[in-house]
Formats: sequence, structure tokens, C-alpha cells
Amino acid sequence: MGIATLAKGAFTELARDPVLFIPKLVSTTLYIPPYLVLFQSTLAAAKNPLLSASLLQNELYSFAALILLAPVWIFIDSMYPELVRQRAATGKLDFKAAALHVSRRFLKIFALSIALLVIAMVFSLPFVAFIAAGVVFGFLPLLLIGFLGAAAVALAFGVIFYFSPTSMILGKGSVSGSLKEGYSLSRQNFGFVFWLTLISFSVLLIGFYAEGALQGLGEIGFILGRYLGAILTVYIYVLNPSAYLEVSKPDKSS
Repeated sequence: MGIATLAKGAFTELARDPVLFIPKLVSTTLYIPPYLVLFQSTLAAAKNPLLSASLLQNELYSFAALILLAPVWIFIDSMYPELVRQRAATGKLDFKAAALHVSRRFLKIFALSIALLVIAMVFSLPFVAFIAAGVVFGFLPLLLIGFLGAAAVALAFGVIFYFSPTSMILGKGSVSGSLKEGYSLSRQNFGFVFWLTLISFSVLLIGFYAEGALQGLGEIGFILGRYLGAILTVYIYVLNPSAYLEVSKPDKSS
């Protein structure tokens, strides 16, 4: 199956079954209150820097809430590969069965999420340091090196581990096994995965830009931006497992 066919198929799937948006919209709704507090605090501090110290407590509470909600977000997002697999296998969607499937493997899924986060942070930190130094010293070359390096790391990370989370959710392997399978599938289908990663990044950039533009409308715009970003993200959540099911077919490995 070609890239264009797969990308169009993910869009068609969402148009045919818009209920697929529901899980992500639920998790986004849970996240909006702490994000909104952070947004309001940032605006207030920008208008009056003297308020920064008094707003710190609100920001800390918001960050704590976001951290506590992280398992919920990971759980809900992890349902999508199973929902896509269900649709491909039976032509039906069963949200309860998808939730049960994720619950049986959630500790491993969560561990993989942490492992991927740590890997991304380790390889990104040097370039984050370049960006910070460029800002502090006002030195443009450092900023350029930092941004280009961070972008390269993000792209490489996206390609190498594109299938690892889905492998963990739909497979039966361990954390290390899912990392290895994800890498193996990406290596065997490099061109295919490279373009899929670019498509995913493009969708995320569109969502990021739209969210930023809508924030100009204030709190309502901020909330609308979050929901728009969630809707665009669901497209990626359908595209990724669809590609995984395609490249992991028995005839692909023979």
C-alpha cells in the first residue's frame, strides 16, 4: 500500500467513524483546566511582571495536575491502535474491549512511554543548551545550531521509534522487544516510515500554528485551539497503526 493510499485511508476512516474522535476529546477536556490556568498565569505575568511570584503557586499546582493526568492521557491514546486493529479485523469498533486490552498491558505501555521520553531528552539536551545559550548571549548562530539540531533529533527519533508504541500495544513483547521491533520495522521500511513521519510532523505543525493563532482570541480561542489540535492528532493516531498493520503483515516479513 502506498503512502498516498494509506494517508487517504486514515482520513476516510475518520470520516466514516467520527466516534474515533471521542476518546481524544475526552482526554483533552480533562487537560484543559490546568492548561488554562497556565495560559492565564502567563498572560497575567506578561502584563504585570510583579505578579510572577504570586502566580507561581498556581503554576505549580497546574504542572502537578498535568503530571497526575499523564497516565490517563497515555491510557486513552493507547486505545487507538487497538481500535484501528478492531476495525480492520471485524469492521466494528468496541471501546470497552479496547480499554480492557490496554489495561492488561498498561504498565509496559507506561514504562515504554517513560523510556522514550528519557531517550528523547538525553539526545535533545545538548541542542536545548545551545538554544538557551543563544538566547542568553543573543548569538544567532547558537540558536540556529540548537534549533536545527533539535529538529534533526526529533525527525530521527520519530523515524526510528515510529512503530515502537504501537508494537507494544498490539504485540506481546517487552519494552526492549518493542523498541527493537519498532527499529527493525523502520529500518526495513525506511522510505515509507520517513514520509509517514514527515506527514505526522506536518499535521502537528499545522495544529501548533492553528493553536497559536487561536490564542489571540483569548481563553475561548485557547480552548478551541486545544480541541482543534486534538482532532488533528487523532488523524496521526489512526495513520500510525494502519501503517503498522500494513508493514507487519506476514508476507512483509518473508
